[in-house]
Amino acid sequence: MSMTREFTQPQARQALVKQAFAAKNAVKVIAGIANTNQTHVLALVEAANRTLPTAIDIAAEPSLVSAVREATELPVFVSCIQPARLARAVELGADVVELGNYDALYAEGLFLSHDEVLALSKETVTLIQGRALVCVTIPGHLSVDTQRRLAVELEALGVDFIQTEGAARTVAAQPQIQELSASEKVQITLNNTEKLARATRLPVMTASGITPETISAAFATGASAVGVGYFVNQHQSVDAMTTAMTQILQAAQLKSESKTAATLAS
Repeated sequence: MSMTREFTQPQARQALVKQAFAAKNAVKVIAGIANTNQTHVLALVEAANRTLPTAIDIAAEPSLVSAVREATELPVFVSCIQPARLARAVELGADVVELGNYDALYAEGLFLSHDEVLALSKETVTLIQGRALVCVTIPGHLSVDTQRRLAVELEALGVDFIQTEGAARTVAAQPQIQELSASEKVQITLNNTEKLARATRLPVMTASGITPETISAAFATGASAVGVGYFVNQHQSVDAMTTAMTQILQAAQLKSESKTAATLAS
């Protein structure tokens, strides 16, 4: 394992995540909530061990969580919409639980409401009891006002981070799936990020359609972190994943250096 830093204790890994979010340069690599292919996920983990993003995000499948925890010292996010499974993942070594990554639900025509997300978030916080950090994805199909209200309520609840998305829409009163282009996904998630960053003090992570070309825009809208999925997990080999992660991390570093230079110049 080609690691240059070790965070063997949960508290240290969680502190790393919080530090990266505070510095507004965190990068999370997403395997996918529906991706339980252990061979593929462990290939992604090996690429992450080589490149050292802030964290990796995997499905809350117990056998997968155990395998990934054995394979890396990097902070591990786990994602699903079942609080009990998130709590079990913490017992198996997850550092951050995330209620979200709803793309698989949207593909089935399922859309969570404000009340459903808030209720699931309350249950998650209660079950976790401070043993791990908690992140909640704000459904992108909710109205802007509803998203802002939910973000404020999640902050009061004690959630640590929120994540935006741009992968779904609703039409009229009945949720319907609409095919979105990559540029549409990015624009929606950037708009959501900007509004939520202004509405709450919670760190906001931007996800959906993030690439090396869109990272700067994500951070410019107020994001503290980006979640990168398809750009990396579309690949099958460790080497291809490593190349994609390197491109993402280099783009994030350029953004950080540009911000630092601008601060010094002012």
